[in-house]
Amino acid sequence: MKKAFIVCSLALLSFIPASAQFSWGLRGGVNLVNNDITAVNENSALDKSSYTGFFVGPMAEVQIPIIGLGIDASLLYSQKGMELVEGKEMMNQSLSVPVYLKYTFGLGNALGIFAQAGPQFDYKLGDLSKSIEVSKENGSGKDVKEYILNQYTWSINVGAGVKLINHIQAAVNYNIPLSQEGSYNLYENATEGNYKDAVAAGSEALKASTLQFILTWTF
Repeated sequence: MKKAFIVCSLALLSFIPASAQFSWGLRGGVNLVNNDITAVNENSALDKSSYTGFFVGPMAEVQIPIIGLGIDASLLYSQKGMELVEGKEMMNQSLSVPVYLKYTFGLGNALGIFAQAGPQFDYKLGDLSKSIEVSKENGSGKDVKEYILNQYTWSINVGAGVKLINHIQAAVNYNIPLSQEGSYNLYENATEGNYKDAVAAGSEALKASTLQFILTWTF
């Protein structure tokens, strides 16, 4: 997957003519996460900070005049929350590199509408695992839930937006995971401090799709 990402990026760059227009700027926005490991409904999405996060970082765009095609890439610090069990959260932090193939429809000098799609690579930062002890009403020991994030993940983005007054871009983007975000393990009747000596009662892959609201200022 990594080699394919590099090859595709180089292939796209090779088709950029000398007359292409280059711009750079600052990008930021909001992550609204739908975690497979917990139910997300309208109230939880609006009220719980554990499902939301933000991203910010520099971006660059190369656009071919007249035909409207371009390549957009950015390097973002991204933060997303994950609710593990009630009252317990885990912060998902990463350096994200999304690359878009973008097509812009011009509606005059001050307005344009664009559609974009492309791959994204994420390198996780901070703690990659967290264990939660869950007390049992009956039986000895405790159940322990262990959450482990993968260091590297891949996803694909699909989105659309508008360009205003040649400097402002506002977009909505949907990030679809191609690889696992991590894994979840359950250890039953574990003794405190030695839960990994217990037999894992179950395991499940974690994936999290993300709806993003993006604002970009170009120079």
